[in-house]
Amino acid sequence: KLGFPFKTMVPSYATAIGSSSDRPVALAELVGILINDGMRRSSVSLATIHFAGGTPYETRLERAPEKAERVLAPEIARTMRKAMADVVDQGTARRLSGVFKLSNGKPLQVGGKTGSGDNRFMTFSRSGAVTSSHATNRTATFVFYIGERYFGVITAFVQGREAENYHFTSSLPVTLLKMLAPTLSAKLDD
Repeated sequence: KLGFPFKTMVPSYATAIGSSSDRPVALAELVGILINDGMRRSSVSLATIHFAGGTPYETRLERAPEKAERVLAPEIARTMRKAMADVVDQGTARRLSGVFKLSNGKPLQVGGKTGSGDNRFMTFSRSGAVTSSHATNRTATFVFYIGERYFGVITAFVQGREAENYHFTSSLPVTLLKMLAPTLSAKLDD
């Protein structure tokens, strides 16, 4: 119900810190649920299409609104949004604190969760010492919301042995979002 691609989740440390098999789209859907106070709404790319206006072939297609489904209690969604705001205000994404504002200068609340992984295949000796290690992939993700309408996920990913050559952390997608702030801020008043 929360958008993950599997029916159950393994209660593990990897799941808790976001390094399990979560897809970016599932993480974005989860943030959408949090923004909507626990209500899951369908993703919509186009709400209306209007062709050939003022001609005999004029056609208007409108998406029928779907009913939202409650999947989290509103209190849980609000608590999660607050925790995500703390990540931006005083945590690993604080470089975004105060960055997004409306055209009138009013700051928007921004929240997020960072996560990075240096995922390795390691071989150990009988005594527990690492005898070999090689990267299988490297990931860095920032799932975020901006105000009450905008949310998303930025992920950097390098697969295979090439990952050995990269050393980025979740600060990379946070920095990318900050770099996009001037462009995104122009859309915030829409």
